[in-house]
Amino acid sequence: MISIRNKQVVPVNIICGALGAGKTTAIAKLLANKPSHESWVVILNEFTDTGIDTLTLATAARGSYDVRMIPGGCLCCTGEEDFRRQLSALLANEALPTRILIEPSGIGHPGSVIEELRGFERSGAIRLLSAIALIEPQQIENLDAMTTTMRNQIDVADVVLLSKAELADANVREHFASWARELFPLKRFIGFSEQGVLPKLALFPPNAAFSFFNQASSHHHVHDVALVSRTVKIANFVTHAKTHHYLGRHACGWVFSNEIIFDTNKIESWFANDNVLFKNVERFKAVLRTGIDRWHLIQRWSNQFELREIAWRQDSRVEVQMKENVKVDWDQWDIWWQSMTID
Repeated sequence: MISIRNKQVVPVNIICGALGAGKTTAIAKLLANKPSHESWVVILNEFTDTGIDTLTLATAARGSYDVRMIPGGCLCCTGEEDFRRQLSALLANEALPTRILIEPSGIGHPGSVIEELRGFERSGAIRLLSAIALIEPQQIENLDAMTTTMRNQIDVADVVLLSKAELADANVREHFASWARELFPLKRFIGFSEQGVLPKLALFPPNAAFSFFNQASSHHHVHDVALVSRTVKIANFVTHAKTHHYLGRHACGWVFSNEIIFDTNKIESWFANDNVLFKNVERFKAVLRTGIDRWHLIQRWSNQFELREIAWRQDSRVEVQMKENVKVDWDQWDIWWQSMTID
């Protein structure tokens, strides 16, 4: 149990990526340019206990800082207890850090790290500002070779950056941008990092609530987009929904609390029976919490259906797009979502 000494909420950023993606360089840049009066803590997960990355950060840091090293290949596996213990100790201290940066190992699975941080966030101790995934130019040039671990890191992130972007030509940059805009769940921010510098918007989300149909998905035909927001109650939680109209098509997005758990068997059964609710659906995309530590990506388009586990751990969200010139009663969908939760 976390013992919170005062009401200060500590901001946290996660910076992940494959081995050599530039994570340590990015954190070193942040430490070198931080306000000298602020006390920052870096929780660093290295595969071995040699501490080479720790020394790299130490030479860059400006003012008060602390680097906590957790050896082992993955924070959520071999280092889980140490990670929880160190974070709990930091947040129980009389002198709280001004900010915490977390760098998981390049071979680590970040989903459980997010899950752990959400527990601290619910207690009011921290605020997870962003989970940033760094992608190197050569990875964009060979997306088919992307590892499962790398895919998990991208899935769990709400920010995706092309790192070492100074080495990428215009074609690689455009390839990255078009690929990243098609990711689901949609990313809050897509951008470039040059010489290890992270854009401010990647680190600090705007105060406004996350817009489901954001610039990543609606940059085309912005002149024809009409958005209407509403709130509904699902499983006793207030849910944000946004209807979207463009080029003769209607769509709707829902963002559900991560405390709501959905039943994949119920959802799969509805799809299998080709229920009337889905008659005019052109595209269905969802990431849903389906268990205590289980999340699934569900997609349906044409006659294809995909259901697989995903590393995303932030909230459940759905996008439904109807066929052209088809009207829809979204209230029926609100009722349907209520029936898809686990009692």
